[in-house]
Amino acid sequence: MTTRKAPVIGIIGAYGAVGRHAARSLAAEGRYRLRIGGRHTDAARAFATSLPGRAEAMWVDANNADSLVRFSEGCRTVLNCSGPAYLLVDRVRRAAFEAGADYVDVMDDGSASEPVPERTAVLSAGLSPGLSGLLPELLAHGLGSGGTFTGCYAGVGPLTRAGAVDALLSVDRGYGTPSAVWRGRVVPSALEIEPRFMVPGVSRPLTAHPFLTEELVDRARTLGLREAKWYNAFDGPTLLDTLVRSHGEHSAGLSLAARADVLVRSSALDAAGRTPYHVLWGRLDGWNQEGVPVTRAVVIRGDDAARLTGAVGAFAAAAVTNRQVLRGIHQAAAVLSPQAVVDWLRRRVPGVTVQQTTVLSPGDAPEAADPTTSGEGGPEPEAGLQ
Repeated sequence: MTTRKAPVIGIIGAYGAVGRHAARSLAAEGRYRLRIGGRHTDAARAFATSLPGRAEAMWVDANNADSLVRFSEGCRTVLNCSGPAYLLVDRVRRAAFEAGADYVDVMDDGSASEPVPERTAVLSAGLSPGLSGLLPELLAHGLGSGGTFTGCYAGVGPLTRAGAVDALLSVDRGYGTPSAVWRGRVVPSALEIEPRFMVPGVSRPLTAHPFLTEELVDRARTLGLREAKWYNAFDGPTLLDTLVRSHGEHSAGLSLAARADVLVRSSALDAAGRTPYHVLWGRLDGWNQEGVPVTRAVVIRGDDAARLTGAVGAFAAAAVTNRQVLRGIHQAAAVLSPQAVVDWLRRRVPGVTVQQTTVLSPGDAPEAADPTTSGEGGPEPEAGLQ
């Protein structure tokens, strides 16, 4: 395909912490023309020039509806990497649809509006939510229903301000249920904080807070899981203490901006002098088609949450652009192929490692243990549906 005929993917927030990684992932494919968008035209132009292939810069302000429509015109897909998502809600999506473009957001844009005929949107196409929600199906593939899943996110690294705002609003607005577990239904107050939680690949015990997300509830219901649990694990005291305190500050009327600034500083304090890491871990216990007990686990580890988020967003944008996602408004975990996303990360995220293991019955040695780094492996799969 020549660059003149290649479809256009517009990226809003394209030179930011997440957007630049999404843009680089898509540029490396060599199949798309990119439109680099942001409020600072010089920065957008400089970044567009640095990319391989054809990329153009264009001014856009996510808070300005007219600029969003102008930016989206001529795009096949608009990928939104700007934020905070919980403040923008569905403003960017509505503008993209008005301009005749499909839409991908690395976060949930907070709105369950009615689908627009002939248009597609994929939401929550980031690290968490997004990659986190793909773990249960990645592990459950080929197994019977009725299994049990436990998953966890752990990491150390400074938050961006937009990321801090989204973290605060996701808790304030009920993105999930603290201390709950899925057992055919949401069971509240069923789990306790684990003060010495061990995560594969992390050398010391963490403080893990159970938090049943809406994303996991949807996946557990769809896959017929008997039980599902999710933990957010903290490696350091400062960020956790700030999050706990922040809920009270919200009730006391402290501004969102002030709370976000404190959260950013807290994450930096926990990360000071340490090598950043971000880990998603999942384990599923179930049965294969012969009725043999099977335990599967996966550990995905990278050093930059923004890079992982951008790569997942880029995968989703490629899938939508290639017409591999059905029309309608979808959560990423419900429509993207888990294994194809993992393979994309291996190719497109420097330094990422993915380790998958399978044990057929208690006491057996792993049947498959495949730690893999980016760039290794066989042929490149297409982005697309499950």
